[in-house]
Amino acid sequence: MKNILFYSPDFSMCYSLLMYLQDRFHVTTTTDIEVMKIIAKSGFDLVLMDIEPSKNIETFCRELNEIYKIPVILTYVYKKQINNFDSSIRKYVSSVFYKPYDLNEVSQELSSLILA
Repeated sequence: MKNILFYSPDFSMCYSLLMYLQDRFHVTTTTDIEVMKIIAKSGFDLVLMDIEPSKNIETFCRELNEIYKIPVILTYVYKKQINNFDSSIRKYVSSVFYKPYDLNEVSQELSSLILA
């Protein structure tokens, strides 16, 4: 079973996604923003993050992409103010889903990225 790490500051969202995906994937959820420490300790096939893009998140995604070769999916509410980060971060992530998103679409993208 493939390992997915899901970060969200919202515990309820972590729990909901865990319940939705647990039949197909081994899902580890966290509300701790120190995701890199968790990744360094365990082998994950994909990282899913519920976080608004920023320069720090762009750097983080670039490291995951270049160093760990782990696909990254971001979810967040699109706002015009983050348009620059939105376009620049796409170089380092596999997919972006804007909230509210369809869980079936997210699940299909997870499958295509790590089961291919």
